[in-house]
Amino acid sequence: MRIGIGLNLLAPDNGGVTNYALTLLRHWPVLAPQHPMVLFSFGHNEPLLATLPAASRRHEIRLQTQEEALDHFSGIDVYFCPFGTLWPRPVRKPSVLTFHDMQERFYPEFFTEKELAERFFHYDWSLRMADAVITISDFTREMATEMTGIPRSHCHVVPHVADELPAPLRPAHLPTGLGTDRPFVFYPANFWRHKNHERLLEAFARDELRGSRVELVCTGSRLGREQAWDAHLARLGLHGRVHHLGKVSRPEISWLFRNSRGLVFPSLFEGFGIPLLEAMTTGCPIACGANTSQADVAGRAALYFSAEDPGAIARAVRRIDEDETLRRRLIAAGLDRAPAFNVHGLIDGHLRAFTAARNRYNPARAWWNERVRLPRSLRARGPLTPRERATAAALLRRRSQLPADFETLSP
Repeated sequence: MRIGIGLNLLAPDNGGVTNYALTLLRHWPVLAPQHPMVLFSFGHNEPLLATLPAASRRHEIRLQTQEEALDHFSGIDVYFCPFGTLWPRPVRKPSVLTFHDMQERFYPEFFTEKELAERFFHYDWSLRMADAVITISDFTREMATEMTGIPRSHCHVVPHVADELPAPLRPAHLPTGLGTDRPFVFYPANFWRHKNHERLLEAFARDELRGSRVELVCTGSRLGREQAWDAHLARLGLHGRVHHLGKVSRPEISWLFRNSRGLVFPSLFEGFGIPLLEAMTTGCPIACGANTSQADVAGRAALYFSAEDPGAIARAVRRIDEDETLRRRLIAAGLDRAPAFNVHGLIDGHLRAFTAARNRYNPARAWWNERVRLPRSLRARGPLTPRERATAAALLRRRSQLPADFETLSP
């Protein structure tokens, strides 16, 4: 089986999605050499593709446009799009996409009207036209099936795998004493609205943490909103207690996980959550939001809290710093759970999805995609319907209800 993989959206700013694609490409020729991947690549991919071993690029075709991939379909058995959308579509080949999230159905206020229209057009119809869908968590499978109506049998849950963290290196710009006599908790995330930095900062200004010794270290891009970040710190009086290092290297990320008191992860919405897995791998205890996919990843290896409540975030940070019994329990649970997320499972899961797509594809399905689904996809649609809003709200409520044996913060 030869798999053609579309790489147009392989870009540094795509964060965890790019890391997922690179991890897959790096390990594929070693673990599935009998099923070569044909890379449909573009000039802008070169800096990232250059980090791969030569074996990963043995079968590569450089394109100018995504539609040019159609000219090479005679040389592949399955067309695979790993970045959430199937394009071009529909195609007269078995097709697979990896679905990452539909955040706009849950938090439409985080998006512009143009972004909403593009997501409605691409996500819904990509899911409906693909012959198999890889979902990265149980939550994303629920999202795909409940929001678009695709059969559950079309979805294959294949969790992400964290890149191996290198030997730790103390960040060059970290203030003196942090990690030794000045403890800190760590939050790696770009300054996107769903990452919930504002409530995290409010938590550090509350009475529950005002007398605490613990500080906060953040990494990632502030997305050109440095002034807004500084204004939040000034308004809350947090200068000197909160430190933003910007983008840092992988060795520095490794150091921060290994020397922090814990990962605090107050995100409102996650399709997966790679930092949770990295924390478990490095023996870093976790405090995270009781929502979306976070329990799928962390399981019993986290202290869960309401991410919408700054007071709950503050209490969780204090517990993760001060409760040594809890810390030991979470660290042990994380180290025990982390090996389940491995590259063998990643490769095997993709092979199952590719095989299912070949078995499911048939001329009648291709005809339906071209004659019925494609014209429907071109019709303009309005904002979220009441049914879509109700479905999203019900899914969020269900996802906040964790098993009784999970460690949750008391009200």
